[in-house]
Amino acid sequence: MSSNQKIVILADTHVGDRTKMLEPSLFSAIQNEQPDQIFHAGDVCIPEVIDQLETIAPTLAVQGNRDWFLGYKLPKEFQLEVDGLKIILTHGHFSIWHWFWNYVRLFLTKEPLNNRFFQRKLTQQYPNADIIVYGHLHYSSNEEMDGKRFLNPGVGYPEWRNHFRPGYIVLNIDSDGSYTTTLKFTNPQTETTV
Repeated sequence: MSSNQKIVILADTHVGDRTKMLEPSLFSAIQNEQPDQIFHAGDVCIPEVIDQLETIAPTLAVQGNRDWFLGYKLPKEFQLEVDGLKIILTHGHFSIWHWFWNYVRLFLTKEPLNNRFFQRKLTQQYPNADIIVYGHLHYSSNEEMDGKRFLNPGVGYPEWRNHFRPGYIVLNIDSDGSYTTTLKFTNPQTETTV
């Protein structure tokens, strides 16, 4: 049976790795959204984060590269269908070797790979997806390319790449399969809605 769904998407919270706890402003904002589900696109780092998010709503999380390094075992991806929409939840680092060579390239050229590069690779990997949720880059993205919606909430703790504003995305899916997405930050800033 189809029904309207409100899904909060976050990624790269790095608790126990780069920060001591789930950012309180982020937790409070997610709680205020009253979502039906939460998707975490990896680099969770400790299971307590998922336990904490589960107090708000059922939470799906995938393994990021830092989860892998820290030995936190999570699924590498989820392929879901919600009201007819095919949704992929993944971290986006593709493999540890890809992650490693990306950093070698960054060291040698001083130029990071951008969202478009990752979106093209994700399109190749998931050609039938309508929505691809990913993290890894610490830069937010809410855009369409090649007929797919790409959602990356950016980083879930205060960090320079998000101007020290933890971000998340609200995905509202109607029972007819139509949807809206809103990128939000826990500190005041104009929201972008599509």
